[in-house]
This record gives sequence, C-alpha cells and structure tokens, in this order.
Amino acid sequence: MKVLFMGTPEFAVPSLERLMSSAHTVVGVVAQPDRALKRGKVEYCAVKTAALRHGLTVFQPNRIRDDVARLKEFGADIGVTAAYGQLLTQEVLDAFPKGVINVHASLLPKYRGASPIYSAILGGEKVTGVTIMRTELGLDTGDMLASVSTEIGETETASELTSRLAVLGAELLEKTLDGYDGIEAVKQDDGKATKCRTIKKAEEYIDFTRDAKAVVDQIRALADTPCAKTVIGGETYKIYAAAATDGSGEAGVITESGDRLVIACGSGVVEILSIQAPGKRRLGIAEFLRGRKFDIGAACGKPQ
Repeated sequence: MKVLFMGTPEFAVPSLERLMSSAHTVVGVVAQPDRALKRGKVEYCAVKTAALRHGLTVFQPNRIRDDVARLKEFGADIGVTAAYGQLLTQEVLDAFPKGVINVHASLLPKYRGASPIYSAILGGEKVTGVTIMRTELGLDTGDMLASVSTEIGETETASELTSRLAVLGAELLEKTLDGYDGIEAVKQDDGKATKCRTIKKAEEYIDFTRDAKAVVDQIRALADTPCAKTVIGGETYKIYAAAATDGSGEAGVITESGDRLVIACGSGVVEILSIQAPGKRRLGIAEFLRGRKFDIGAACGKPQ
C-alpha cells in the first residue's frame, strides 16, 4: 500500500524506518512545524530528520485540518499516525481511501490520550503495550486492529520504556499493514477506558506525602525528561533515580545525608540514587555527596 506517515517525536521514528524497509511505499511524511530557536535557527523534529535521510517529502502544516487538499496530492491509500501531535478532523480522515490507523503506546482502552507511558508507570502498572487502532474523531476510541503486550521492568524509566514500545509498535505496524484487508477489527470497551493528559508543570515536583513506591514510580515516569524535581533550601534539584526502602520520618524531610541521601515519604523512605544540582551535570549520589551535603531535617518540596 501507499502510506502517508504522520509523526513527530523519536517514538515515531522506528515505525517510519520499518515502513521504509517493508513491502509498502511511503509517499510522504507529515510532521509538526520546526521549533524556532534563538538567532533565527530552527530545530527539526526526529521524524523530519529521519525522513530527509530517506529523501522523503516532508509536509509541516500548522493546522493539518486546513490543508486537506495537499494531503490528497500525496495519493496515499492509507494514513499512519504515530505521536503526530494534532487531532484529525473527519475531512482529514476521509482523504485516505483505506482510512487512518494509529500506533498508540498503551493497551487500549486503558490510557487513552497524550501521556500513556508516563501514566502507566505512575499508575504502578506491571504490563503495558502497543495498540494499532483505526483513527476516528474520538480521542483514541477507534476499533482495534492489533496489540502487543510487554512487562514493565521494576526500575524501567519512561524513556527506556518509550524506546522499547517504539520498536514493538513498529513491528506490529508492519504486520498490521501486511494483513490489513483481512483483519477483523475489535471495538473497544468504553466501560474499561481510562484517560491520560499532557503532564502539567506542577506534576513534575515530587509528592513525598505518597508512599515510597509511588514516589519512585513518579520519578521513573518522569525520567529522563521532563525529569522529577524537588526544592531543597530554595534550590530546585532534578531527581533521576531512587529506590524505596524501609524507614520512617516526617514526609518530605531528609533523614540521612552522609553516604546516602534518604528522604522520608508518607509511608517508608526513598534513597536518592541520581541527582542534578542547578547548573550542574547529572551525578550518581556517591559522587554528588562528596561535594555537597544537606542538613538532616531539611525539607524537600514544591516551589512556594
């Protein structure tokens, strides 16, 4: 089939690469507009960079709904989206004779929306996966064509899981397109659906009133970007890794700062394993504590 690929971040790149080596033909790529930098420079998204390596035409509309005629010019049989970043109108969907399918990083109907990987780890899930679904006007509500599941590692971060799911999704996408005309789609059970949204700035700050495992899950869910944060002594520190352990104390208060950095939670304590001070590089905790110590009893929290 002739495919118009729509995607933006690194998660979508393995799917594009897989299609380029498949029996299908990628007739073009649609991505979000370039990001403006200082001094008139721009930053290409990961998908555009990959597409240009293959000599593909890249179309970057500010609003895809306003450029349906241009989409039709590609002559694609089907549209494929993978973390594209814009909602598609019915007119856009109708521009493709075989419709549009989406690579979604969760086991639908759980975690419909913009942050399924973050939400799965934050929710303490042990298993997640990728679903290939038909795109319709509802947000990730379309009929399911295929899915694949995988266990989430106990210490696996969102960035690590994203990389794995991207590869699994790419493999599943190719298989789905290969057998597309013979697949019997399955409707989602809306009664089991859960939704997730874009991560808010305030949610990047660690909530130490939760139990220690939940705090560790929050840190894993935010690693490596935008990264979990906490304020200590008026300065904001990025926390990249931590481990839950036994202990007690007032939630959000440092209980050890010698060879280890330990912070009490609502239940249990967390030992910080990797940290970054303002304006400094990321360090393992042993190296960090050789140059800086915190006062026992110091509070860790959110900006005032």
